[in-house]
Amino acid sequence: MQEAGQATYLLAWSGEELAGRCTVLTASKYEKVRQLLGAFPEMNALEARPPGQGTGTAIITCAEQTARRLGASMIGLAVDVSNRGARRLYQRLGYHDWGHGLVIDHWDETDPAGTVLKTNADPCHYLTKPIE
Repeated sequence: MQEAGQATYLLAWSGEELAGRCTVLTASKYEKVRQLLGAFPEMNALEARPPGQGTGTAIITCAEQTARRLGASMIGLAVDVSNRGARRLYQRLGYHDWGHGLVIDHWDETDPAGTVLKTNADPCHYLTKPIE
């Protein structure tokens, strides 16, 4: 996706250990979001290890800068309804509910060979933030 210009992959390192990651998509992966709000960058699959050390916030800041470089005035993300801690972090950083209900995040769990082991459909809050 990165080579095709559809995403930017962000990696955070602590020495030689991967401390976090995030994908910045050039447009939302959710049809409902694109239909109602148009195309704008979206953070996906944010992970920080270990959590609570500021790595997630640093990655979010970098994702926002990436979106600005793409010429965007807004960035979005989906957060699982059960992930209250992440939602509080996003809200503290200026993200707000988009006001159009939940989105469903469909994703596959695969084995190392790429065989789909399980398909997931998680209800998520969708949040946006102006980044001008």
